[in-house]
Amino acid sequence: MERILLSLFFVLVFSNFVLGQETSNLEKEEKTNPIIYFEGFGGPSVVKNLGVSGGVGLNYQLGESLFTFRYINSAGYRRKNDGPVIIAPSVYKSEDNVELALMYGRRWVKEHHSYSISAGISRNNLELESRDFDGIRTVSTIGFYGFPFEANYKRFYSKKRSNLIYNVLIPSVGFKLFGDIGKYTFVGVGVSVGFGLCKHY
Repeated sequence: MERILLSLFFVLVFSNFVLGQETSNLEKEEKTNPIIYFEGFGGPSVVKNLGVSGGVGLNYQLGESLFTFRYINSAGYRRKNDGPVIIAPSVYKSEDNVELALMYGRRWVKEHHSYSISAGISRNNLELESRDFDGIRTVSTIGFYGFPFEANYKRFYSKKRSNLIYNVLIPSVGFKLFGDIGKYTFVGVGVSVGFGLCKHY
């Protein structure tokens, strides 16, 4: 399974790299500095149970190609057997997953906003906890590879220069759909906030 995921990832990157070399001479002359931006995000998610996820990402864009390193911590919660049910159910953390991912994708930048999609390969470390009727905890840890993905919509500062940190960084805000397909699949949606190096679009 791990070899198949690695093979698919490298074939995707290589094929897009070859296609990217076929740009016209005019497009090559118009290229400027690459886009580099950092983002943090969070929102509701589902591993085995409903919970929340939070993470950060470092992105590097060259042309329309987007390279991303992503870290996500996802937690799921279950109701305790002895907790109240009607008013405020008592819960405990039943899943805690840490994902480290490398992804490749495409990003399209418009005047005030951008769209992007990415996929790649990840390493996950999942901790599962269960409790019996007596409250005795059983914890197990599972490591596995996965197929991470995400789709983004962002709006950013419309001017060529930002007043943030001596005209160096441009802030952005957007929405993210993210997830990871593997032995234990998770998916989530959230809000993202980012800062990128100033670039003339």
